[in-house]
Amino acid sequence: MRRNAGILIALAAYAQRWNFTESVIVKERMRQDAVHLQRATLQVILRTVFRTSRDAGVPPGRGVFYLHDSVGAYHLMTKRLLVLYRTSHAGLYPRLAEVLGDGIPLRVAKARS
Repeated sequence: MRRNAGILIALAAYAQRWNFTESVIVKERMRQDAVHLQRATLQVILRTVFRTSRDAGVPPGRGVFYLHDSVGAYHLMTKRLLVLYRTSHAGLYPRLAEVLGDGIPLRVAKARS
């Protein structure tokens, strides 16, 4: 997820060719989501590898919340990118939706257009 976040931001920057104003806003929100994702995944790694939850007196279930935060941030990034491409470049949207797993198979998306 952490590596893919950089790729998603690059795809949002690429969309500046078609819709500069909206893509700049979406890209900035995605950068904020990426920072949130990195912090949450770092907490999950630290709590898994070093078992800091037991050592620091923090309840052991706290790691689940960090895991949920990281998944939520990644999900928001993908949805923001899909909305940006849907409004900015409808030609690339079906393929991107299929790759990101939006639930629309490429053959159905082609039939719609």
